[in-house]
Amino acid sequence: MRWKSANEGREYVIKIIRVFIALIFFILISIYMNIQSQNKSTILNPQLNDPKQDNQLVVDDNFENIGERPTEGLSTFIGKDIASFTDQYGKPARKDPSAYGYEWWVYNDSSYDYMQIGVKDEKIVTIYALGPNLNVAPFDIGQSLNDLYRFTIIESEIFIEDEKGSYRFELTEEDLNTRLLVDLGGIYAQVYLDQLTGTLVSIRYMDMETLILQQPYEMVYSGYLMDYEPEEEEWALIEKGNEAQIFDITNSIRNIYGISSLEGDENVSMVAKKHSQDMFQGEYVDHVSPTFGTLSERLKTEGVLFDLAGENIATGYIDGADTVQVWLNSSVHREEILEEKYTHLGIGVYKKYYSQNFIEKAE
Repeated sequence: MRWKSANEGREYVIKIIRVFIALIFFILISIYMNIQSQNKSTILNPQLNDPKQDNQLVVDDNFENIGERPTEGLSTFIGKDIASFTDQYGKPARKDPSAYGYEWWVYNDSSYDYMQIGVKDEKIVTIYALGPNLNVAPFDIGQSLNDLYRFTIIESEIFIEDEKGSYRFELTEEDLNTRLLVDLGGIYAQVYLDQLTGTLVSIRYMDMETLILQQPYEMVYSGYLMDYEPEEEEWALIEKGNEAQIFDITNSIRNIYGISSLEGDENVSMVAKKHSQDMFQGEYVDHVSPTFGTLSERLKTEGVLFDLAGENIATGYIDGADTVQVWLNSSVHREEILEEKYTHLGIGVYKKYYSQNFIEKAE
C-alpha cells in the first residue's frame, strides 16, 4: 500500500471539497430552476386532441348515468324561450357573442352572484352560474364534494345517443375532482369544484347539442360530429366578450372569498392582449415572450408603473368562465387571483389564448 505525503493528502482533500461544493451548487441550481418553473407554470387544456371517431361505438342500454331533471332552479330554463327568463330576472347588463353560435346574456349586477345565459334562436341552451344566492338545484353553491358523491350519480363516462350519432365523454381523475359532468334527464350539468376547499364554486347547465359542440372532455363518437367555427370578423367581438367575462368572474370569486374587487386598467389589458396574440402567432405558451420579454418588461414598455405584478395564462379552454375555474384549481394561478395586494386587472384574449395580468399600482 502506498501512503500519500502530507501535501498529496491536502490536495486530495481539496479535490473532494471542490467536488462536494460543485455537487451542492448543482443541486441548488436544480431546485431554483424547479421553483422558477412552478412560478411560471402555464395551463393548457388536456382535451386539445381531436375527438376520436369510433364507428362501432354503441351506447349500452343497460348503462345508467341519468339523474332526474330538476323541477326548480336555473336549470329548468334550459330549452325555454328567453322571455321566460327575462320575465323573472329582467334585462341583462350586456350581451356577448360566443364561439359556439349562441349569445351570452350577462347578469353581473351583484358582487357575489353572477350569471351568463346562452341564447340561440330565442331559446336558452346553456347557463353559467356563480354565487351563493342562486338556485342551482339539485346542487348548492358551497356544497361539499362528499355531499355531491353521496346524493348525485357520478360516473367517469357519460353516454349520449340520438338520431345524429353516439357520443361518449370520458372524465379523467382530475375531472372527477374539479369539474364533474352529470346527466340530469337529458340536460347536462358541468359542476365546477374548488379542489382546495372541496366545495362547489359554480355550475354550467347545457342541452345535449351544446355539450357535444363544446367537447369539454375527452370524447369518442360515431356518426355526425357537431361543429361551429366563427367567421374571422366575429372573433374580435368574441374575444372582447371573453375578456369582460373573465374580469367579472375574477372579481366575483374575490368577493366570495372576502377580497376586494380589482379595477380595470386599459394599459394593463393592452399588455395582456398583445401577449395572447403573440403566443398565438408564435405558437408557444409561456410567460416570457421571445420578442417582448417578461411581464415586467412588457408592462414597462407600455408605461405601466407598479409595485407588484403577476400573470395567469392558458390556452385551449372553451371560454373565459372555463378558464378562470381552471386557474382557481392551480395553486400558482390561484394565488394571483386571490392576492389582496393587487389593485388593478387587465385581460387579453386572442382566439383561445388567455392572459390575465394583475398589478399593484405604484403610489
